[in-house]
Amino acid sequence: MPYRLDDTVRIVRLLVPDREVNRSSPSSAPPRVGDWGVVVADVGDDLYLVEARTDDGVILWLAEFADAELMLVDRAEDAS
Repeated sequence: MPYRLDDTVRIVRLLVPDREVNRSSPSSAPPRVGDWGVVVADVGDDLYLVEARTDDGVILWLAEFADAELMLVDRAEDAS
């Protein structure tokens, strides 16, 4: 499924458990199955950059995921 910018997605599997992740702090947990985030970029080749934040907006992590690792939770309505 092609995801769009600002789609909320849930991680449903980790095909690459040891992936490169940008974290807000070294003690932040890495992405896990069940975590959710927002698509911030379409990298191409069915890869998406996903950002997870706390409820108050602090970035927890930023990582690339394959389409097959994600499930759509919510899609913002187009403002057109």
